Amino acid sequence: MALVLAACAGGGSNGDGPAGDIDPNGELKAAFSLPPMPLDPHRATSDVAQFTYASLVYDRLTQIEPGPEVKPLLAESWEFAEDGLSVDFLVREGATFSDGAAVDAEAVKLSLDRAVFDPESTVAFRFPMIESIEVVDPMTVRITTNRPASDLPYLLAATSASIVSPNALNNPDLDVKPVGSGPYVLTELTLGESATFERRDDYWNPDGALAKTINIVGIADNNARLNALRSGQVDFILTNAAQADEVKNLGPDYQVFSYPPGAAYSLFLNYEVPPLDNVEVRRALNHAINREAITSNLLNGYCEPLNQPLPSGVAGHVEDPPYDYEYDPDLARTMLADAGYPDGFSLKLLASAGLSPQDAIAVALQDQFKEIGVTLEIDQKDPAQAPALYGEGDYGAFVQTRVAGATPLLTLLSNFSTSRVFLGQTPQEFKDALSGATDPNLPPEEYESLLQDASAIANEQAFDGFICANQSLLATTKRIIGYDEMGVGYYTNVYDFRKVGVLSDS
Repeated sequence: MALVLAACAGGGSNGDGPAGDIDPNGELKAAFSLPPMPLDPHRATSDVAQFTYASLVYDRLTQIEPGPEVKPLLAESWEFAEDGLSVDFLVREGATFSDGAAVDAEAVKLSLDRAVFDPESTVAFRFPMIESIEVVDPMTVRITTNRPASDLPYLLAATSASIVSPNALNNPDLDVKPVGSGPYVLTELTLGESATFERRDDYWNPDGALAKTINIVGIADNNARLNALRSGQVDFILTNAAQADEVKNLGPDYQVFSYPPGAAYSLFLNYEVPPLDNVEVRRALNHAINREAITSNLLNGYCEPLNQPLPSGVAGHVEDPPYDYEYDPDLARTMLADAGYPDGFSLKLLASAGLSPQDAIAVALQDQFKEIGVTLEIDQKDPAQAPALYGEGDYGAFVQTRVAGATPLLTLLSNFSTSRVFLGQTPQEFKDALSGATDPNLPPEEYESLLQDASAIANEQAFDGFICANQSLLATTKRIIGYDEMGVGYYTNVYDFRKVGVLSDS
């Protein structure tokens, strides 16, 4: 699909894409699936959902560029200690916050301390490896870790590691009046609806913001977003595989593009709710999932069926995993009976209201599990609040996206090493494999072998009800350029609009 849609797109800002000059005063009007939420980066309900908005106002030490690759942002460079247990980051000279304060090592330390060590931080779970943060000299910060941390520069590219002006760290209104060193300032915000950003004239990188104004409106419904694009209300929308065929037929005035598969639709399973603490039950549920039916009927065939956490073509994917989890409801019923549940059981399932296709997948799973005697009681909640509700542990399962990271190591770590998104205990062998893969001095073949070991364990232990790997899919008018240059698009369905511009009409 990536090749098909990329061909439809005409290459975006590269190759034979739309010709013309970027309008320096252009306004980018975009519709995203989630509306703006409070923008304090260290108090985010979901730092992933917040990224599209917060990334415009907040610089981080690093950034993810196409590839995906980790590149400098506020850090000009970084160097690992020989043992891999600390990293020195050289902070860029001349960067300032929107309130005029200078960006230096002390400002970086204060923000990262707030993100990692503040008891009120909601993003500290992203950085369990950080032991301490210290100022080495006015422009150098040293981060010491409790294990080798090859993943740290990638983690610091997320908005959970945003650098906030030291003058604003204690502002009670930071969630609606962000003060960062990014290329844009927030000029208008209606929580739950829309946000408007204006380019900073004094940003340190003159090429860091192509559009002068960016307006993002949150529209949860796929059809409503598509209609907004058709009617000219917006020039850029997030879409998905369920809408792919319709999007491809928009006509010559539009372009569509898909990044490779990265994130995955999954059925999160809460091991703390019996009988999901029984691995045989979890395996039985995987055999009850008709992945082909879900992908063909709900996702137009544009979602790669999965029986493990990582899609094919990604380092760590296992070609011949311990379990294939073919659709076999008879086998699933037999396994449940052998596990002590011949009559099945009931399970409370959390789903995001109006968030497509997750809401439709929840209903499909409800029907499929009914065949093996398992009753799913669907409870729909606000998409912005659902992840936090699941983390509280009251639900047995949750239909949600397993967000991918910039590397397969980060994908596995972020999804299966924190209780916020994985309610259970992983085997020590899984932890050991991932721990070994964090060594920055590890040869590539050993790195991939360790990731394969971890993926095989996730498959064998049925960490999730595996469904399929989805793609970051978008549609724009022909006026938009740079939509194929968003590094985060390579692994998750959020966007970095810094490199997206509007072509002039002439």
